Amino acid sequence: MLARWAAVVVRRPWWVLGVAFLLAAVAGTATSGLTGRLEQGGYEVPGSESVRAADLAGEALKDRRSDALAVYTVPRGRSVDEPEIVDAVQAALRELPPSDVAATTGWWEQPTLRSADGRTGVVSIRLRADERSEQLSAWHEVEQRLRGDDARGAAHGVDGLTLRFSGWAPLGAEVNGQTEADLVRAEMVSFPVLLVLLVVVFGGLVAAGLPLVVGAVGIVGALGVLWILSGITEVSVFAMNVVTLLGLGLAIDYGLFVVSRFREELRRRTAARAEANGAGPSRATRREVAEAVTIAMRTAGRTVLVSGLTVAAALSGLLVFPHGFLRSIGMGGIAAVVVAAIAALTVLPALLTLLGSRVDALAFRRQRPETSEAPADERGWGRVGRAVMRRPAIVTVVVVGALVLVGTPFLRAEFADFDASVLPKDNEVRLATEHVREQLPAVATDGAQVVLVGRDGQAPDEAVVQAFAAQVAEVPGVTGVAPAGASGDVVVLAVQVEDDPQGGPPRETVTKLRDLPEPRGVDVLVGGSTAALMDSLDAIGSRLPWMVAVLAGAVLVLLFLAFGSIIVPVKAVLLSALSLTASFGAVIWIFQDGHLAGPLGVEPGPIEPSLPVLMLAVLFGLSTDYELFLLSRIAEGVRAGQTPKDAVVRGLRHTGGLITAAALLLAVVVGAFASSGLQFMKLLGIGMLIAIAVDATIVRGLLVPAILALLGRAAWWAPRPLARLAASVSLEPDQSPRPTGAGVSEMPEPVGPHQGSES
Repeated sequence: MLARWAAVVVRRPWWVLGVAFLLAAVAGTATSGLTGRLEQGGYEVPGSESVRAADLAGEALKDRRSDALAVYTVPRGRSVDEPEIVDAVQAALRELPPSDVAATTGWWEQPTLRSADGRTGVVSIRLRADERSEQLSAWHEVEQRLRGDDARGAAHGVDGLTLRFSGWAPLGAEVNGQTEADLVRAEMVSFPVLLVLLVVVFGGLVAAGLPLVVGAVGIVGALGVLWILSGITEVSVFAMNVVTLLGLGLAIDYGLFVVSRFREELRRRTAARAEANGAGPSRATRREVAEAVTIAMRTAGRTVLVSGLTVAAALSGLLVFPHGFLRSIGMGGIAAVVVAAIAALTVLPALLTLLGSRVDALAFRRQRPETSEAPADERGWGRVGRAVMRRPAIVTVVVVGALVLVGTPFLRAEFADFDASVLPKDNEVRLATEHVREQLPAVATDGAQVVLVGRDGQAPDEAVVQAFAAQVAEVPGVTGVAPAGASGDVVVLAVQVEDDPQGGPPRETVTKLRDLPEPRGVDVLVGGSTAALMDSLDAIGSRLPWMVAVLAGAVLVLLFLAFGSIIVPVKAVLLSALSLTASFGAVIWIFQDGHLAGPLGVEPGPIEPSLPVLMLAVLFGLSTDYELFLLSRIAEGVRAGQTPKDAVVRGLRHTGGLITAAALLLAVVVGAFASSGLQFMKLLGIGMLIAIAVDATIVRGLLVPAILALLGRAAWWAPRPLARLAASVSLEPDQSPRPTGAGVSEMPEPVGPHQGSES
C-alpha cells in the first residue's frame, strides 16, 4: 500500500505539494478567528443533578443573571458609599452600550453587594447575549468602556478607587487571551530551538528544515479540522493548545524518522554505485531517489502509519466520557495525529523526491552509511543494551520497583474544579475573584444551590419552602441559607458552606443535602461548584474502566497486527501503564505537595479531575509510539536469525539515539507549553515532560530490553491461526529472508517490511 503511494508521489511530487499547501492555506485563513468559536466550559456532566439544578436555576433567575462583576475597592478609612464614588460609577454605567448590556445592579441598590467594612462594592452586570461566544465578544467592549483611560487606582477619575473584574465573562476573556499568548510564544520559542537541534541531529540545514515544514503543515491542518469541529459541536478553548502541541510534536518526530531513513537508503545506494564503478561519491540518480523514497515509505512510513493509528486509538478513549472538554480534546487530538501522519506521508516524500541528494545540502558534517559489521556494543546505546543483557532480572526488579515507588503519591491525589485559580497568582481577574469570595461570600458563585421544583406544575408552598430551608440550615457545614429567587414552579435557595468549596468537608455537606428527605410533591436538586465537582468525579470514575478498555484494546490489536505476537502487545500496555503511574506520582509530588514549586513556577493545590484522564490518553499513545519504533528494529533482527539478546542490543543501538532525539524534540515542544501562564497547561506540560523523559530513557532503554531478554523467543509467539491473521493484514508483502533453525517455525511472522531499520 505505502509502496504504491510512494510511486504516485514520485511521479507527481508537484501535484502532491500543490494540493497539500492549498489545503494548508485554506485552513490557515479559516482559523484566523478560531478562538472566538471555542468554548470555556465543558467540565460539567450533561444530565447530572448539578447541571439540571443549574439549568433550572438559570431559567428561574435569568433576569438576575450575573455575567460579570465590577469590583470596586477603596483604601482604608474610606467607603464606597461616598457620593463622589457612587455618582462616578453610576455615570460610567450609563455610558455602557444598551446593545451589549441588559441590566446592572449596584451595591447602592442591593446591600449584599457591599462588604461589611464598606471598602468594597460590586456592580453585577448582565449581558444581553445568551450565547457564551457572543457574551465574550460583548464583554471586550464593556470592559473597555468601564476602564476608559483612567489611571490605575483612579477609576472613573476618582483618586483611590480601584476597579477589577470577576465573573464568568472576565474569566473567559482572560483564559482566551492567555491561551492565544501561550500559543504564539510556544511557536516562537520552539521553532528556533527545534531547528538548532535538528541541525545537530542531521548535520545539515536542509535536512533539518524538512521536519519543521511537516510540523507547520501539521499545525495548520489540525487547527483547520478544529475549526470545522467547532461548527459541529462544543470545542474547549484548551483544545487549541493541546492540538498544536500534539500536531507539532508528532509531525516533527515523524519527519525525523522518515528523513533519517531516506538519507540512509540514498547514501547506501550512491555508495554501492560508486564502489561498483570505482568512482568517487556522486549525486544520486532519479532512480536511486525513487528507490530511497519507496523504501523509506515502506519502512519508516509504515511505522509512522501504525504509530499514528495507535496514538489516535489511545486518544479515542476520551470519547467515552460525557464531559465536553474531554470529548473535544479527544476529537481534536485525533485530528492532530491523523493530520501529522498524513503530512509526513505526503508532503515529506514529495519534498524528498524533488530534493534528492540536495537533502544533504548546507551540511557541516559528512554523513557515512553505517556498516553492519560494527560490533553491537560499540556505541552508547549498544553498550547500555549489552550491560542490561548481563543482568536482565536485576534491572527489571530495580526499575519496576523504582517506578512503582515514584507513582505512590498519586494515591493521595486531591481534585478541584476549574475556576479562576487556573490563572496566574497576580492576574487581576483571579485577585478580584478571591477578594469577592473573602469579602462578599453571599455574592460568590461557588456556594451550593438548592432547587425546589413543584411536581404539579405549581410553585412549592411558601411554608414548605421555609420548612425545608430550616432543615438545610441545620445540616453540618452550612453557614447560611437565603432565598435566591423563584419563577413558575421553581424556587432557588442559595446555600453558603464552610471551608473551600472544592475541599472534602463541603463535599460531605453536599452529600448530606442530597440525602435530605424531599417535601411531599416537591423534587429537590442540589447544584453549585462543589456538587458539580462531585458529579464530575463520579462520571469519570464510572467511565474510566471503559476508557481503559478502549485504549488498551485498540493498542493490543494494533501492536498484534504490527508484530504478529500476543506477548509483545501485552508487555507494551503494562509497561506504558507503569510509566504513566510514575508520571502521575511525580505530578502529585510537584503540583499538589509543592515540591520544586518555586523553581518550576507552579502553585501547589488540588488538580482538575479531567487532567489525569487527558494525560492518560495522550501519554499512553506517545509511550506506545516509542515502543513501536524500538520493537520494529528488534523484530527485524529476530527474524533475520539473530539471538533474542543480540537482536535487542542491535535494535537498541540502531534506534536508541533516534528515539532519544525524537523525545528531545517533542520535549522542546511540550516544554514551550509547560511555560504557560495557565496552571492547567503548565501541569499538562510538566507532566508530559516527566513522562517523555522516563519513557524514552528508563523504560525503553532499560526495562524493555531487560524484559525481552528474559522472555527470549517466547516474546514473539502467537498461536498459528493468529499468526496467519496478522500476516494476512500486512501493510506490505514480506520480502525478508526467512530465518532457519530449531524452533523458529513456531515464531509468528512480524508484519510489514522486515529489512533494514524503521528509523
